[in-house]
Amino acid sequence: MTSFRGILLLLLTASLFAQNRLTPQEERGRRIFERGDSASGQPITASLNGEDHVAASILPCSNCHGHDGQGKPEGGVVPSNITWDALTKPYGVTHPDGRSHPPYTERLLKRAITMGVDPAGHALNNAMPRFQLSLADASDLVAYIKRLGQAVDPGLTADAVGLGVILPASANASTSQIVRRVLLDYFARVNGAGGVFGRRIEVTFTELPLNPAQQAGTVRDFLGREQIFAVVCGSLTGAEAEIAAVLRDTGTPAMATFAAFPQTASPLNPYVFYLDGGIPEEADALIDFALKEFPGPSFHPAIVASDDGVSRQAAAWLRTRLAKSSIVEAPLPSANAVFWLRPDSPRSSDRQTMFLIPGSLLGASSPLLPPGANTQVFVAQGAASPAADRARASAELMIEGLKRAGRNLTRATLLEALEGFHRVETGLHAPVSFGPNRRVGSSDVRVTPRQP
Repeated sequence: MTSFRGILLLLLTASLFAQNRLTPQEERGRRIFERGDSASGQPITASLNGEDHVAASILPCSNCHGHDGQGKPEGGVVPSNITWDALTKPYGVTHPDGRSHPPYTERLLKRAITMGVDPAGHALNNAMPRFQLSLADASDLVAYIKRLGQAVDPGLTADAVGLGVILPASANASTSQIVRRVLLDYFARVNGAGGVFGRRIEVTFTELPLNPAQQAGTVRDFLGREQIFAVVCGSLTGAEAEIAAVLRDTGTPAMATFAAFPQTASPLNPYVFYLDGGIPEEADALIDFALKEFPGPSFHPAIVASDDGVSRQAAAWLRTRLAKSSIVEAPLPSANAVFWLRPDSPRSSDRQTMFLIPGSLLGASSPLLPPGANTQVFVAQGAASPAADRARASAELMIEGLKRAGRNLTRATLLEALEGFHRVETGLHAPVSFGPNRRVGSSDVRVTPRQP
């Protein structure tokens, strides 16, 4: 009998979680609420105080009302609780400023969103944007608002959290094996200690294809097929922008363990957190270091890159950065410093030459330099270089985020927990901090000599 009751409870729990999944319409509404753009491609704009319209992606609903719809007080402004229960209280609502109104209906909520008027005909606070959106998008948005706080996110059950791991392409087989081994060992220890608030951690792996053009599609298929709650360890290098867009489209929180070019441009992608700033911050540190070694016009750098996409992107970024600093790239034979953007080892020189290498391009191995007294090598490293250290740090950060999100875990509460990280120690050489407008955990880049 006990066994039968247990099975029945599990079936009822599974049924409840299945019923609470978002419908396609609610998923479209979630995208509008969280991102301010439409899956249909129709433009959505917003205006404040009657000013010119801007893209709604700059002012999405979640910015002020929070991912749970309950409002995030900021700068003296207290956004309303817009969960459906709060909006439709039968006795109406009286706000702190004295404004009162009867309950909302779907029609009245659409009017408030587009015209800034409450059910009593009073103007909403000037801090509330007025959105211009199609009737279909307005219906999708209201459908999602009705589900705020009720829907169950993918990969989340009463007793488990499904975490995904995106491994590098098979050309980096040794790195993939290291990451897999480290994570399996770490999560086995977490589960052995009782999991997180009684939920065990279930880890699923996928490996990126070698062709960068196929990588985003592989990630999208993986997230949909395996019902992943969050990505604990992600290799984005090679297709950062495309993979980050998939994570945003699907609303999947992710800790990007390997990313040569973090996507941090405005509007900020709220779902992807990076351990460090990748090649751009490493290159900046190398330039600053070289200018101290070769002050003023004595700095004559050359750039050596390979044909792979990451190396070419690094070279283009570096040339732009040097040009902004009025530094002229020199021919290789006359250079006194070489930015080495290749995966193989730099060659020693017959004269004094300094090689400057972004650590993100080294992967899991160190460059093996041929003997040569005339060769100096300096490597800029962000949060950590070894793959094992980065993977373990990502796992620790995600578990800490799950713990801080509490028993009422959702993707939204996880995002808010991660945003609250301040100087969290993970064993990397610098603590990690995130925030509502910060997705790079550590900008501490160290330039160190590398011996043959």
